[in-house]
Amino acid sequence: MPIAIYNNTEGDADEKVLKRYKEPAWNFQVVRVVDQTGKDLIPRVAKDWTRAAVTRAMVAGLKAAKKPVPMWLQLYADEALAEKRGAQRAIFGMT
Repeated sequence: MPIAIYNNTEGDADEKVLKRYKEPAWNFQVVRVVDQTGKDLIPRVAKDWTRAAVTRAMVAGLKAAKKPVPMWLQLYADEALAEKRGAQRAIFGMT
């Protein structure tokens, strides 16, 4: 479940979360994949918010949690990575 933690506030629940994860205030956004207790499943994703990086993190997080990776997510992640590496898309029609 995605959640946003604001890093530019003081004295609230968001500030407590920043301290828990040792994230600086007024920092760039990061993506964390955590378990139900809040423990990181994979290293945080920072300064790469591409579709390829985020979907790769989602796949890695599911694998780290020993959960099945849905085929659609794996295909989406593979496609995003291929596009990031310069692959081009072609669409073929069939009759």
